[in-house]
Amino acid sequence: MPTHCFASPVCCLTRLAALLNNSGKRRITDYKLMNLTSKIAKLSVLFVVVTLVAVGCSSTKPSPVPWNVSIKKATAASIRVDVVGVHPSQKPYWENIKVGDYWKENSPIRNQAKKEVVKFEGNPPAWTLPRDSKIWTDWFNSGSAYLMIIADLPGSSFADGPFDRRRLIVPLDKKIWKAKNKTLEFEIQDAMINVLTPQYPRD
Repeated sequence: MPTHCFASPVCCLTRLAALLNNSGKRRITDYKLMNLTSKIAKLSVLFVVVTLVAVGCSSTKPSPVPWNVSIKKATAASIRVDVVGVHPSQKPYWENIKVGDYWKENSPIRNQAKKEVVKFEGNPPAWTLPRDSKIWTDWFNSGSAYLMIIADLPGSSFADGPFDRRRLIVPLDKKIWKAKNKTLEFEIQDAMINVLTPQYPRD
C-alpha cells in the first residue's frame, strides 16, 4: 500500500521543497533565456545600423568639380565642337537627341544649350577650357554634373541616335578621373570623339 503525505508530514515538506526548487530553477532559466534573447536582438539591430551606415558611406553622392578641358583635333576636316554642361535629369534627353538636328542652322536644340563653342581649322593646337572659367560657375549653378562634347563631323555614316559617336557625355565626379594636372583630355577623330584621360579602377 503506497505511502501518502497525509501519513508523513516530512514527506510532504520534502516534496514541496523539491517542487519549489525546480520552479525557481525554471524561473531563473527562463529569465536568463529572455535576457539572452534581448541581448541578441539589440546586437542584431546594432549590426543592421552599422551595415547601413557603411553602405551609405561607400555609396556617397557624386562630387562634380571643374576641370581643365583640353580638346585636340586628329582629323583633317574643319570642324565645330560644343562643350555643354548637363544636369543629371537632362542626361537622357541629350543622349537621345539627333546630332544632325543639333547642328542644323538656328537649331533650337543647340540654342538652348549652355555651351562653349570651339572652331577647328587647319592644324591648330589643342583648345583648352580653364577650370576657373566663368562657364563652370554657370554650369554648376544650373546643377550640371556631366560634360557633353559634341562635334560637327563631316560624313553621313553616323548612327543618328543614342549611339552617335559624334557625341560624348562624361561625368565630372572628382573620384572618377585619374587626371594629370586636373585636366580632362579629348581627341576629335574622323569618326568619333575619344577621351584620353584614364579612370580610376572601380571596385
